[in-house]
Amino acid sequence: MALAVQVAFRILSGKPPGKALSRPRMLIYDFLPAHATLGGILLGSASVARMALTGRILGVSGITGGLVRGHAREPQRWLFAGGLVGSGLALRAIYPLAFNRAELAPWREALGGFAVGLGAGLGNGCTSGHGILGNARLSPRSMAFTATFMAAGCAVASATRAASAVRAEHAPPPPVIDVLALAARVLAAHAAGYAAVVGLTSAGALAPPLALCALSALDGSLFGCGLGLSGMTSPARIAQFLDVSEGTWNPTLMFVMGGALLLATPFLQLAVLRRGGAAMGAPLLGGRFALPTNSTIDAKLLAGGVLFGSGWGLGGMCPGPALVNLASPHGAPLIFVGALCVGLRLADSAALNAWFGAPMPPTGASAPPAESAVAKPASAPSAEVSRRGG
Repeated sequence: MALAVQVAFRILSGKPPGKALSRPRMLIYDFLPAHATLGGILLGSASVARMALTGRILGVSGITGGLVRGHAREPQRWLFAGGLVGSGLALRAIYPLAFNRAELAPWREALGGFAVGLGAGLGNGCTSGHGILGNARLSPRSMAFTATFMAAGCAVASATRAASAVRAEHAPPPPVIDVLALAARVLAAHAAGYAAVVGLTSAGALAPPLALCALSALDGSLFGCGLGLSGMTSPARIAQFLDVSEGTWNPTLMFVMGGALLLATPFLQLAVLRRGGAAMGAPLLGGRFALPTNSTIDAKLLAGGVLFGSGWGLGGMCPGPALVNLASPHGAPLIFVGALCVGLRLADSAALNAWFGAPMPPTGASAPPAESAVAKPASAPSAEVSRRGG
């Protein structure tokens, strides 16, 4: 993919592509596949845990975006966002290399955050909801959205020389065995938390709404730790992945997604979608699996992908890493997060949706109504029908 984007960039910039085609020279640097895979496994674990226990999709832009899209009174959304920020505070102590002092121009933060928010709102998802769980269940919409934002991200990052513009000082990474041990401790601690919530809920000692709140905090915390260990909290590493204009490339990000899909794909395909005969039937805490059924690839989805990818290529952040970075000791990306919220809110405007010929979207689109998430088991173990994106 990187070579294809590099050739396209040379053509658009008026440079002959012959040299790139005949003798491709892509310098791979700062490549940390093992660290990225371990972080990705934590991302996949959080996504699987949320779906297995509550039947909900872990979509960062949908859960946290609901706070500015009409669902600010749902405490589980605040607790999920708090889990992401809390993971940043924990990473400062247990893995400070998750953060680095980065140089990011304010205009990149503002424009990038706005485009990411607007794109996630129009496309009903981001790198978590579409990128992990959507692709894991082989959703045509999620695959189209992912391909679109990746292409747009590479094009914009390369055109604006993001790898040179988004600079950061990265300390030497710790040995893989140390990161493996840390990932195991993080996973064990969160597994104990999940087990405690399930046990208390099953015993009737914890009411379903409180269980959902506790689980949401754990989901956000585990997902945030995965972002930190994988390197996705560094805007510079994202820029190094997307910008191929100088013939250099850092493919680490591919292994983050690969690690997450390594867990999410078999779980979705076998346990939830029941391919191959295996099936959970229903979430462990009752209710139904809330999986989107909309398979339409329309202009609104693709426009969302272009906007999301463009913002990602400019600012090197998407919703999850931006929220984790609010706890960064080197300064919080307040401009990016503020612009992100504005973009998410604008995605619900009647005029914009009318322009796309689409009805007003349901706000907080990555999650079903709160009362359906943790409930008594349904009589029929089927997936909840939803027309939400992804």
